Amino acid sequence: MDALNRSVMIGHIARRVREAGGRAMLVGGCVRDALLGRESGDIDCEVYGLAPDVLRAIAGEFGQVDESGARYGVYSLRAQGIDLAVPRLERRTGPLHGDFEVTPDPSLPVERAAMRRDFTVNAILRDALTGEYVDPFGGREDLAKGILRAVPGGQFEEDPLRVLRGAQFAARFHLRPDEDTLKKMAAMPLDRLSAPRVLQETKKALLHAGEPDVFFDVLRRAGALRPWFSELHALVDVPQNPRYHPEGDAFAHTLLVLREAAIVRAQTARPLFFMLSALTHDLGKAVSTSRNARGDWQSVGHEHTGMPLVRAMLGRLGVSREAIAYAVNMCSLHMRVHTCYYNRARIRSTNVLFDESVCARELGLLAVCDARGTGKPSGQADAEEAFILERLERYERAISAPMPTGEMLLKAGAKPGPGMKKALASARRRVLCGEELGRAVTQAVRDMQSEEKSDA
Repeated sequence: MDALNRSVMIGHIARRVREAGGRAMLVGGCVRDALLGRESGDIDCEVYGLAPDVLRAIAGEFGQVDESGARYGVYSLRAQGIDLAVPRLERRTGPLHGDFEVTPDPSLPVERAAMRRDFTVNAILRDALTGEYVDPFGGREDLAKGILRAVPGGQFEEDPLRVLRGAQFAARFHLRPDEDTLKKMAAMPLDRLSAPRVLQETKKALLHAGEPDVFFDVLRRAGALRPWFSELHALVDVPQNPRYHPEGDAFAHTLLVLREAAIVRAQTARPLFFMLSALTHDLGKAVSTSRNARGDWQSVGHEHTGMPLVRAMLGRLGVSREAIAYAVNMCSLHMRVHTCYYNRARIRSTNVLFDESVCARELGLLAVCDARGTGKPSGQADAEEAFILERLERYERAISAPMPTGEMLLKAGAKPGPGMKKALASARRRVLCGEELGRAVTQAVRDMQSEEKSDA
């Protein structure tokens, strides 16, 4: 159901609620998003003054009701994207995410019911019929000022997931946590959160925020990068050569690259994979940075030492094996793109390099973001970007032409066996280096036959 039809339906529901003696109040993200001029996906509506069974009956008049949340007083019209809920009290009873005692109470005062919410900007209510706002904690003023503030009352600290939620809200909605909220976040342990929930909040920042770097910066300021992003935290205060990285330490560079990556992520086939690569591409600097003979900071080989760190951090988050393999590949190759630029490498070198990547265009985009995330004058980054994109075009033209196949090798005299894969790769490499197709196939078969004779 689209937003217009959803809005019309909630109006009908609110009128039925009023007829039954209750009051329907929109709350949470749908109110916040409307104040920001954004379209909200789903509608959350708290209904005051009606017993749960009465609310359930009204919900049933408007569609099929999902009662999975009934014990919490929540009745969902999934097809319409509407949740109807009785106001409730919540009290934490244990360390796990679901360890809460929930008490639905339709007679709760609005302010008392709103105290269970996380941030003031999510605790604004709006009458679904009259449009009247009920804002017990000043959420509208905070939203206008760009402030992220925990709801007062002492319940904020009961749910550690709010640390991550706060960070992604800051990234998505251009908000700044106030000092008191940061202190509360810093005191909340994250080690008992589940990986899927941590990844869910991280993905919201990486895929939906214009400035996803803010997510990780807020976590850093709250002392909350560990335990989930320990390898990223290790980049804080890792020095870089100011000649190439005037922006500061390796952590600052990573955040700048992440911001640049958000600008181009819509151009990628797998935005999440790409953003994870931007986040992890320089993890190896934490273990590979030292001074050279001239006293300059350098991170020789960080693209290789970073590979196990990429696997460790993304594996901890429960990222898919395919995404991890993508990020490791990008990590291992990104420095070679820069080296090709600085050395003005031949076309055949960049062709071979791009052919090693899981996605040549996205490797090129990552390298462009890496160059732009240095704080250097834009002219220098522009020159490198022009080089990379021009070489990408040449590579893409090269692979659009006929390429060696196994059938070609067999016709040229190759025998099926374990050497075929290596011979095919050799022939492809030769073509990418500019050799004529037939000659490349013939030479690859000769090399294969020579190797087989040598082994015999």
